[in-house]
Amino acid sequence: MMEQNLPRSWPEGRQADCPGWPPADAERYRRLGYWQPQTFGQMLRQQSNRYGQRIALVSGRDRWSYETLNRRADQLAAGLKSLGIRAGDRVIVQLPNIPEFFAVFFALSRLGALPVLALMAHRQTEIESFLRQTEAIAYIVADDPIPFDYRSLARRLHSDLPTLRHIIVVGEAQEFIALDQLYQPPMALSKPEPEPESEPEPEPEAVAFFQLSGGSTGLPKLIPRTHADYLYSVRASAQICGLTAESVYLVALPVSHNFPLSSPGSLGTLYAGGKVVLARHPNPDDAFALIAREQVTLTALVPPLVPIWIAATATRNADLSSLQLLQVGGAKLSSTVASRILPALGCRLQQVFGMAEGLVCYTRLDDSEEIVLHTQGQPISPADEIRVVDDLDRPVSSGKIGHLLTRG
Repeated sequence: MMEQNLPRSWPEGRQADCPGWPPADAERYRRLGYWQPQTFGQMLRQQSNRYGQRIALVSGRDRWSYETLNRRADQLAAGLKSLGIRAGDRVIVQLPNIPEFFAVFFALSRLGALPVLALMAHRQTEIESFLRQTEAIAYIVADDPIPFDYRSLARRLHSDLPTLRHIIVVGEAQEFIALDQLYQPPMALSKPEPEPESEPEPEPEAVAFFQLSGGSTGLPKLIPRTHADYLYSVRASAQICGLTAESVYLVALPVSHNFPLSSPGSLGTLYAGGKVVLARHPNPDDAFALIAREQVTLTALVPPLVPIWIAATATRNADLSSLQLLQVGGAKLSSTVASRILPALGCRLQQVFGMAEGLVCYTRLDDSEEIVLHTQGQPISPADEIRVVDDLDRPVSSGKIGHLLTRG
């Protein structure tokens, strides 16, 4: 971060200390329309009103419309509130690529509670760290015991951490709370309570959730993201990537990761009115079948998966004709592999460089082949600031290696 000693923005000690943007920059982002007065919950309600019975999520045999997703988010918010979960409470969310991830995400948003978006690969060391750092009061997992039983992990953590009050399970809950039992009539959200007063709607510039750093220098770090800043990234990404209501996005990577969540990812697709298809695994057999069946138009991979998909096209008689765009990010993609994508998969390549802290860069759809094959593009916004500096924070000349500083 380029700024130090930034003003505190978290109220009344309910949330951990969090630096805010410099006031002049925040005002500029509002004035230029980057930040808009909308929360995630409001965005979903707007899309439900606009698209109604249009399919929003596909997972196996499940097909949720925009109206269904909105209703389930409301009902789940009511159930979570009945457990005592309120604005500012932190909740660890560790779910696979299933529709319930979105019901949980939007339900917590409507309460002003803060999801901590853990990855399925995280185990006790990481989850315990998140729980201790955030003093989370709830932990939401799924019942899938292969390759790991998260209920057993939850059981150990529940006994060791007094702040962890609720374990919620999608599926067979055993001694814990089944998520399905928490869907309650939405009117429960507005019922008067003797104590305390009902939580107000979250402010658009309030922290909405925590993303996680890659953990390359130790345990993953918590990254607070606000409704306003993250939704700007979602809207701008959807525009840059050409998403429309006809777009069909395949979530092949972990659904909670920043890349498939917002670049433009599932949230960008929902913002555009498109359809999100959830794959439990990114292997070619599963993914190719979904691309053909659901007429997927774009998806995202990390570089190690790209050669696997390319090789699979030679041995699978897969119909990938609907696929228009493959995004690749998360690490450097070799230009040799990049040049094989169009001949093998029949779609264009878009390279992506992203950080959960905020900065996202894309090659543009009208960039030259040279740029697409050899770079990871340009920042989303003209307000994004980038410096590459030496060990003394002095700018380095073009073509030299240095440290990345970014703000935006």
